[in-house]
Amino acid sequence: MSSHLALNEPSSALRLTFLSVVVIAMFLALLSRLWFLQVLAGDRYAELAETNRVRIVVTEAPRGNIVTADGEELVRNRPALTVSAERQRLLDDAGEPRDEDAERVLDRLSILLELEVDEIVERLSTRRYSPFRPVPIAFDVAPEIVFSVNENRELFPGVVAETLPVRTYPQGEMAAHLVGYLGEISEDELGSEEFADHRAGDLVGRGGLEQVYESELRGRHGETRYEVNAQNTVLDVISERDPVQGHDLVTSLDADLQQATEELLAQGIETSRSFTHQASGRNLPSTGGSAIVLDPRDGAIKAMASYPSYDPQEFVGGVSSDYWEEITDRDNDTPLFNRPISAEHPPGSVFKVVSGAAILQAGANPSTTVSCAPTYEVGGNTFRNWNTQHEGPMTLTDALRRSCDTYFYELFYRQWQREQQAGGAEAEILPAVAESFGHGTTLGIDLPSERGGVVPGREWRQEYWEAHRDTYCRLAEEQEEGSYAQRVNADLCVSGGQWRGGDAVNTSIGQGDVLATPLQVAAAYMGVANGGTVYSPRIGRAVVDHDGEVVREIEPEVHSQVDLDDTELRAIHEGLRQVVHHQRGTAYGAFQGFPLDEIPVAGKTGTAELQPLVPFAWFAAYAPADDPEVVVVVNVEQGGGGSQTAAPIARTILEHYFETTDEDDIEFEVGPEYND
Repeated sequence: MSSHLALNEPSSALRLTFLSVVVIAMFLALLSRLWFLQVLAGDRYAELAETNRVRIVVTEAPRGNIVTADGEELVRNRPALTVSAERQRLLDDAGEPRDEDAERVLDRLSILLELEVDEIVERLSTRRYSPFRPVPIAFDVAPEIVFSVNENRELFPGVVAETLPVRTYPQGEMAAHLVGYLGEISEDELGSEEFADHRAGDLVGRGGLEQVYESELRGRHGETRYEVNAQNTVLDVISERDPVQGHDLVTSLDADLQQATEELLAQGIETSRSFTHQASGRNLPSTGGSAIVLDPRDGAIKAMASYPSYDPQEFVGGVSSDYWEEITDRDNDTPLFNRPISAEHPPGSVFKVVSGAAILQAGANPSTTVSCAPTYEVGGNTFRNWNTQHEGPMTLTDALRRSCDTYFYELFYRQWQREQQAGGAEAEILPAVAESFGHGTTLGIDLPSERGGVVPGREWRQEYWEAHRDTYCRLAEEQEEGSYAQRVNADLCVSGGQWRGGDAVNTSIGQGDVLATPLQVAAAYMGVANGGTVYSPRIGRAVVDHDGEVVREIEPEVHSQVDLDDTELRAIHEGLRQVVHHQRGTAYGAFQGFPLDEIPVAGKTGTAELQPLVPFAWFAAYAPADDPEVVVVVNVEQGGGGSQTAAPIARTILEHYFETTDEDDIEFEVGPEYND
């Protein structure tokens, strides 16, 4: 027995030693942690404790108004009767009804507001509003609903009827694409420097002036800091700061002209659909279009219309998914799409003022004559004039009046040959001249989503080919051997990076790979109208505070200068004047009856082919031609000839602007069809 105890004594001592070491280690770890928490991290945890007892409730600041040059309100705030509810009282952390009482309140709200319970829960769950203030569920409710909530508070605990500022649009859908709408800030935006002073859930400007002038329109939110206990019961008000309303934006828009431009564009497009495009034998689809009216003296936008349009009021309180799908659907011609600045189409013959200027800068003389033949041969390919009759020799002025394609074919093929000999892209003239007119680049208008168009050349062709060569080669292998499509893709696979004579010829009349927005066309004609200066188009004119004091004047900015002398500009100007005034001008028929002797008009028709679609109609003009104060550009997608639909719409806008016709008598009449 004693020997057995003796044998276990060392083992017991070892266990006691091990246990002592473990206890000491745990004690040291505990001391270390306490030292870290109280010494090293003491300040941090003191700050967290302070934060946990302080709650901040933000009061939204009313946004500034957006008004026209003549003082008409496009966007303003108005008080809206709103039913709101306390999120924490009705929902748990998982966004579910907190208890049976909360379920009953939600059911009553569903009946009262005629909303599904799930939709109410979804609105309550938004992070846009502080958990310490009621969350709006329904805006613009009837007074009877407010009365019902207030008189039956025992049935609606946590529910309040309040008045909140919301965006309203006194002019309805007018200028919808220009003013934009409000939408909830995204996570990406919250992480950017531009939105450093925003918070999750804020409404920010989208798609128009609301977006571009966000920092000036939004104002400064009010803030109340509450001291609360562990149960989030308010103990005291620590500080308060009142909200400050945002600044107002005064635009250059003329309210009457904007309304008329939208109505006349819509009337012309819708009426044109009952007419036939003779060249294709189809009724004009006229799927959409644009109209721009600007002042060539400073680039100020007086009116800008995009058809079809949308209703910004639908975005108040959050746009429904059904309406969003409707206005972004291509089958509905995407009403949300701002065509004047974002739609890129072949400009067709309205581009000839640019190619005419380029050929003059390359050394041609305005009086140089070229035969206006019905066809032109380049590299075995036949390029046709819109007119099948031989029209004899023409100067640049004559070629603009008759929109003679073969005049430009001949001169640009010669220029292509010179450039090939002189070093290719380094000697290329058209892209640089086009950019001076505002083509192939963004113009800097104060609207988001402006597109830059395309003016192709040797460098562009090489880059485009490198990006698409694999596709050409794959198609050449997949298609039937010897077919036209197979031969074309096989050629592009090997030689698609070459800038050929046919490319130069096609580009000269605004076809091929040339793309332009209606705004770029307007900028080019501004440059001709005012003698060579292209301004960055603008809509904002001034930012003013709520008392009407000017905070910031928005001055005109020069985008570029057109390098033409007076003689060269006069040749282009005279050609454009003859388009409208001369019996052989392509817009002469569309302006029959317009008082041209009192208000001379200079302009250019364009019919841009985009197979297999019906051509896109263009017309660009300025008036009075001898002292321009307004540029008008109209584009109708699949509207046939420029003289057929675009020019007559532009005429109605000019009739309204100059008050040459009684308001009730202004109406669209289809013009003669020229496929120029």
